Amino acid sequence: MGGATARFLAAAGLRVVAVADVRGTIAHPDGLGIEALLAARDRHGTVDRGPLRPGDLELPRDAWLSADAEVLVPAAVSYAVDTANQARVRARWVVEAANMPVLPEAEELLAARGITVLPDVVVNSATNAWWWWTLFGDIGADAQQAFAHIRRSMRSLVDDMLTRAEHGVTTPRAAAHALAEDRLPLIAERFGWYD
Repeated sequence: MGGATARFLAAAGLRVVAVADVRGTIAHPDGLGIEALLAARDRHGTVDRGPLRPGDLELPRDAWLSADAEVLVPAAVSYAVDTANQARVRARWVVEAANMPVLPEAEELLAARGITVLPDVVVNSATNAWWWWTLFGDIGADAQQAFAHIRRSMRSLVDDMLTRAEHGVTTPRAAAHALAEDRLPLIAERFGWYD
């Protein structure tokens, strides 16, 4: 998930300043060469440090937490952000690409510091939705069509979630759960589920 996220962010023109694997964190304040790092991965996802560029830094394994970035994307490990290490997070947004990478108590502390956590139940939903959209014929085999549909759907879902959280003075996670509950009748109708 981390590699794909880094690739799509870089392709969108965003600067990816740090990535982490089991050997540590690789960082560069001006941005990393994401495609070169992805090409240097072994079958387990560990990046060969040989092709690092001058200025690329090799940092300790947990240095990703305090990366000087607007967005932090924990993408591999559940429960990676806890009540102790959440204090190191400097990003304004935490986007949960892994399953449950932020413990609930840590999420509360991050929110109190003005850091917004976009929950995994929304962030990861496009992968499952893509499968269902394909199965039901909502999208075809054309990759560009599929990505365009996903972009529209995810933008709408995230906007709805954040708007609901702001107006309800609640967390994005609570807003996401409320949206899911609101949409259950539509889902049940689509799949033919009845009470």
